[in-house]
Amino acid sequence: RWADKWDWSYLSENLKIEDITNYLYEYQDYWNWTILTRRLTPSTILANLVDFSEKWDWTTLIDTIFTKDDLSIDGYLPTIAAIISLQEEESQKNALEKQVAEAEECICNHGWLLVDSYVESRSGTTTKGRDQYKRLCADLETGKFDIIVIKSQDRLMRNTMEWHIFLDRMTKNGKKLFMYLENKFFTPDDSLVTGIKAILAEEYSRELSKKINNAHHSRQKNGRNVILTGNTYGFCKLPDKSIGIIEEEADVKRCMYELCAAGYGGRTIAEILKNDGIVNRKGRPFTDANILRMIKNPMNKGTVVMGKRHFDFDTKQTLKVPEEEWHVFEHRIPAIVSEELWERANQETKKRAEAGRKNGVYRKNSSAGKYSLSGKLVCGCCNAVYYRTVRRGYGTGEKVFEWKCSNYLYTGRSADSGKARGQLRRVEVHRAEGCNNIHLNEEKLFRLLEDVFLKSYQPDKEKILRKTIRLLRRVLKDTDYQPQIDREKRQIEQIKKQMDVLLDKLLSGVIPDDMYQEKQSKLKCALDKSKETLLQLEKKNESGDTIKSRIDKIEQALQEGNLFEKASTASMLEEVEKIVVYPTYMEICFHTARMLGMEHTDLPDTGNSILTITYGNLFNYQGQKEEEREVIVEMMRSKPGITAKQIAEESGLSLSGVNYRIRVLKRDGRIKYQGKGGRGYWKILGDEEEADGAKP
Repeated sequence: RWADKWDWSYLSENLKIEDITNYLYEYQDYWNWTILTRRLTPSTILANLVDFSEKWDWTTLIDTIFTKDDLSIDGYLPTIAAIISLQEEESQKNALEKQVAEAEECICNHGWLLVDSYVESRSGTTTKGRDQYKRLCADLETGKFDIIVIKSQDRLMRNTMEWHIFLDRMTKNGKKLFMYLENKFFTPDDSLVTGIKAILAEEYSRELSKKINNAHHSRQKNGRNVILTGNTYGFCKLPDKSIGIIEEEADVKRCMYELCAAGYGGRTIAEILKNDGIVNRKGRPFTDANILRMIKNPMNKGTVVMGKRHFDFDTKQTLKVPEEEWHVFEHRIPAIVSEELWERANQETKKRAEAGRKNGVYRKNSSAGKYSLSGKLVCGCCNAVYYRTVRRGYGTGEKVFEWKCSNYLYTGRSADSGKARGQLRRVEVHRAEGCNNIHLNEEKLFRLLEDVFLKSYQPDKEKILRKTIRLLRRVLKDTDYQPQIDREKRQIEQIKKQMDVLLDKLLSGVIPDDMYQEKQSKLKCALDKSKETLLQLEKKNESGDTIKSRIDKIEQALQEGNLFEKASTASMLEEVEKIVVYPTYMEICFHTARMLGMEHTDLPDTGNSILTITYGNLFNYQGQKEEEREVIVEMMRSKPGITAKQIAEESGLSLSGVNYRIRVLKRDGRIKYQGKGGRGYWKILGDEEEADGAKP
């Protein structure tokens, strides 16, 4: 509270350097930085050069503090250049409000009407992230305004190509561009000059990007100022810009490492933390991906890795840097876990990853997944694993579960299939990876597997059900509680009689009052205890009836429902090595030795048994529609004069559905109608012997 009353020039000149350094950040708005620039040690200045770039006396720094080596290209020269450039950019950002006021004043002076403002502070080197610029381009297509007012060309766009695209769009829509700094409208004669200006502005931005990248590279190369994002769990930035540990979060991370080193997977660790009520900073449970990413992060063992990514100005993309060019600094920050624990946990994740996959397919029990088919369904076209997906059914809105090739989910259909994504069809793609295999409707798939497994292995359903019910009755056998209930009732009646006799003796004066109270209290306790026991026995007796009723319902459900079929299918799937999916059939691979329980014997390995299931177009929607159309073609071939109404009646389709299919067949050149009205006949095109057909 006394800070405003002190003479900070005197303090800056006379306090000990050590005291000034300790409170440099806390009182940064009070120090006399001209004096501090002269008094502080070069190492302190260099360590805080970027943080207090606006406060240092740069003349003193250049003339006195920096050495010749510091001002070389390998020293602090790139950092200094970047700081100066950034300060210039910052001053331009602060002038944004002034530019808006100047533009409004210009509009007022010319007597124009302001209809909208498109104010944006982002760089004009690209249109990415410039929402206001995109809104302006969209409004160009409308009649919302006639004139666009800007300060200068570089305030609107610094990218040469985007500048010419904007001018072309503006000219086509009959709009005018007024630059108030030059007090003139843009004309086609200015195209050459403005084009050169755009090139110069883009080159300026490119040089600025290089300076900033060089400053970052210099910082990373020397390991200074570790960058810490706001959501880095377990760590925090201290006032002196060093890295500290948040102990509560660090304990959670140590738990993750210990569980991982003990052999638990990411999903299991996530469930353990969720059950313990442990959540992230946003109050949400940790996901397995979050946990594995944390475990792989070397920061947790105190190692900082810099320079893993680099922003490329020309492509406007952040690119990955080769690993050999990374800057690795061990023991740079406080460690949350020991290096030995970090190594053990990461070795375990690598071991699980290697054991979990073989030729791109999950092996049995290696990472079984959440569902019985996880890791077992393999695409026969590209050898990728199938993933389970969910969508809403068309029209019904109900959930539909499907299994789709993971390659398709990541890349879509191949570009040459005719089914490629819209983005791929709009550009020239010489080779785009993708997959054209079918999607498997889960409900249809399980019905198919149930039929195949039951027909192939024919288990005795009645025998299994009888054994199951006998086992249930044995485990949940009825206990006859009635004798115990009768005994407790007799006990209660006896206690009540004793209480009546005791009362008679009291009234007759046989026993004193204090003796009566003592005996009465004991009998009441015994009565309450017997009543509680009787109540418990009656409840158990009722539950026995409930258990019997439940067993009867279970037996009925097993007899009438398809629980037996589902259980049999689930049991068979446990013995399946993998299911290779093709467009019209699938191959189910069983490991013979494992099925027979001889996988650990010395007998020779007999390999896999393969069961082939052909399903045609069961999972192919387009194929099903083609089959339906071929049915209509066959009807026309056998009855050339058949009408759409007759086809609908015979096929069970709606009349509109039949008419649609006929239109598709005509469009594809499959059929042709000869004649007019109801007096013609259908001609099947492409047959070896054309059906001229006798006219009906």
